[in-house]
Amino acid sequence: MKKLFACLLCACAPALAAEDFVLDPGHTFPSFEIRHHGVSLMRGKFNRSQGRVVLDPSGPASHIEVRVDASSGDTGHDGLNQKLLGSNFFNTAQFPEIRFVSNEVAFRDGKPVSASGNLTLLGATRPVILEIRDYTCTRQFLTLRPLCGADVHTTIRRSDFGMNYGIPLIGDEVKLVIEVEGFRE
Repeated sequence: MKKLFACLLCACAPALAAEDFVLDPGHTFPSFEIRHHGVSLMRGKFNRSQGRVVLDPSGPASHIEVRVDASSGDTGHDGLNQKLLGSNFFNTAQFPEIRFVSNEVAFRDGKPVSASGNLTLLGATRPVILEIRDYTCTRQFLTLRPLCGADVHTTIRRSDFGMNYGIPLIGDEVKLVIEVEGFRE
């Protein structure tokens, strides 16, 4: 019983040394929200992503790299998906990948709270800051592998990346939310 209790404490304690995580594509969901005609929010997600996260609260080794398959964009409506993946929006034929890379992660009480880095979309790279909320670690209940997760948020202007079609009827401001889980390597 003491061993089990010690194991659970270790699983839930914040990281104190560099830890390397591989994102679980089955539990990582990049999504977006954008105003449509000023009356509603249109939501969508990307079904395929991959990435690696190194968290080092005591030093400069932190690194985040996430790649999203832009062609996996999904709003739940086939016709709208075709428009969004076409040349007026994500232009997936020419730009098949969306990428975020960061070497700057801020920590509070041993937990990551933000990541400053570069987002590449439609071939344009711009600085963004991701807010990291609800960072929590445990062990996956079937395999007992160390597992951490968080909700990640930011807001961008799509026009900063050259996605200008439909502004102002289709909003310029886009909220990005990523539900992320990763297994420690």
